[in-house]
Amino acid sequence: DSAPLKGGRGSATMVQKCKLCSRESSIDILSQTIKPYNAEDSEKFKTIVEFECRGLEPVDFQPQ
Repeated sequence: DSAPLKGGRGSATMVQKCKLCSRESSIDILSQTIKPYNAEDSEKFKTIVEFECRGLEPVDFQPQ
């Protein structure tokens, strides 16, 4: 799913507004970077997705 950004600047996967300063931050999943993680990749580090983060920093990710 995608949500519009304030001011017509496009859209992002997640848009969040700060309760204190009303600043809008976003995270967008870059769909062209999504790669599968197979049994052959077990016990190895592999990039499975990339995010474009503006004002937010992910601290946990559960690829379910």
